[in-house]
Amino acid sequence: MSFRQIVALVDETRASGPRVRVAADLARRQGAHLTGAFLTSEYLRQYMAAESLTALPADVVQRVLTGHDEAVAKIAAEAQGGFEAVCVEAGVEHDWRMVSGDAPQAFLALTRRSDLTIVPRQAKACLSEHGLNAAQVTLASGGPVLITPDDDYAPPVGRRVLVAWNGGREAARALQDAWPVLEQAEEVHILTVSPDGEDGPDGLLQSLLAKHGVRAQLIIDPSQDESAVEVIERQVAELGVDLLVMGLYGRPRLQELLLGGVSRAMLADSPIPILASH
Repeated sequence: MSFRQIVALVDETRASGPRVRVAADLARRQGAHLTGAFLTSEYLRQYMAAESLTALPADVVQRVLTGHDEAVAKIAAEAQGGFEAVCVEAGVEHDWRMVSGDAPQAFLALTRRSDLTIVPRQAKACLSEHGLNAAQVTLASGGPVLITPDDDYAPPVGRRVLVAWNGGREAARALQDAWPVLEQAEEVHILTVSPDGEDGPDGLLQSLLAKHGVRAQLIIDPSQDESAVEVIERQVAELGVDLLVMGLYGRPRLQELLLGGVSRAMLADSPIPILASH
């Protein structure tokens, strides 16, 4: 199994560089095509923008609108140049798409036509207050999402993997979506947080992993003095893993995202990339 189409969100921030390098490295290892997606914006779609122009002459209004579009285009061109340089160096087939970032629909449509999406925790459209976050993308995309941290990290990602497992639907979905990475990993650990020492990974799970050629170490952490988040963070540090696989627990309701406590905490503060599914 492998990812064949990967889309990575590219922007003008410092964190975009490591994200692109990780995306290109993963695409190379998977034999995938990589699409760089840049979120554009329109001046009139910004808060109070139309009101700010109402008293201005028509020619001034046009200069404001044109200036905004030219600034977005310049920033996008610089981001595209960096993205393409990394892809060429990695020998990865790639393309570049500019999609509207003033509403999430255009980017989500792109994610639903890809095998894997790579995004930061929070993303902003260029020169805009609009954007989207990783939870929103994961809950709505219908596929796996690789969520990258803001701090420095470097490829390869997915050599040493920790899978958070509780036997639930979301955990099973994440495991299924992670096969392309797990089958290439050098180390795989399956973690269950179980204060009573029960309800850990069972023989059927071990059999499934073996059928995929994955030799995994099963860990049942019986800690009673730590929360599930604290256990996961401790295991990440002790094992030296570079990727966490976990199900995202939550659901969209109107404009609000309702996340479980573990999901919310890990998305906010994980020091390593997370491969998440819902």
